[in-house]
Amino acid sequence: MGIVTTASGARIAWDAFGDVSQPPMILIQGFSAQMVGWRPGFCQQLADQGFYVIRFDNRDVGQSQRYPQGGYALSDLADDTAAFLDAMGIASAHIVGQSMGGMIAQLLVQQHPDRVRSLGLLYTAANGSHYLSRDVIEERMARPIPQTREEYVPYYVESEGGCASSGYPQDIAWLAEVAGEIWDRGWDPEGTQRQLEALLNAPDRNQALPEIKVPTTLIAGKDDQLINSDATVEIHKLIAGSKLKIFPGMGHELPQPLWSEIAELLAINARSANSKAL
Repeated sequence: MGIVTTASGARIAWDAFGDVSQPPMILIQGFSAQMVGWRPGFCQQLADQGFYVIRFDNRDVGQSQRYPQGGYALSDLADDTAAFLDAMGIASAHIVGQSMGGMIAQLLVQQHPDRVRSLGLLYTAANGSHYLSRDVIEERMARPIPQTREEYVPYYVESEGGCASSGYPQDIAWLAEVAGEIWDRGWDPEGTQRQLEALLNAPDRNQALPEIKVPTTLIAGKDDQLINSDATVEIHKLIAGSKLKIFPGMGHELPQPLWSEIAELLAINARSANSKAL
């Protein structure tokens, strides 16, 4: 793992898998999630497909820059991603985003189209009409804030229960392990609240979706209880030539039995993109 500093002076924490000489694939995390939520085994499967796979912490989470003044938008997180590419010396990359990370990816290709070779959008949406109501989200956010690592681990595991898949057992042991890692790396409830405000205030992106010209693959779970899979279908209809895969029994997560198939779908999509120089 490492830290880079962008041209504006912001710190961004990152980690990578695979051969640096291979085409870069950037993984963008979702709401409040640290990069360690991209499981190493899944990242390695993508790397085995012939990509240099990079995961990173968005602003206000993990070991990346804090923005205590708040007041930012999802479009600023897309700009962060472009600035991260600059700091890494990467001209363009294959972009994969899950949940809110998929929303950031949509904005990245709209705001910086020359930086995106292909798009992989995982259980995401173009507006707020398909995910949990604001009341439900704010109710979950209002739970007592853990004060210790010992309190945080069950708090996190319980929270992730809402992402569970009906057709695949949730890996509770790994959730408990990564919860400890999240705490150790710097869990920040105030940063989470600032991200939530950006998420809930994000404008509708549907009108801009037809302008996306890069190869795009969309993946969702039929049993997603956080963002209805209809949201993914809606995006698919608006991006010409995009590919869609809805997995029965999958929730708002990447079940390990599906890693190989999902990695292959993302790799096929990336390989279909026109080759660009790093």
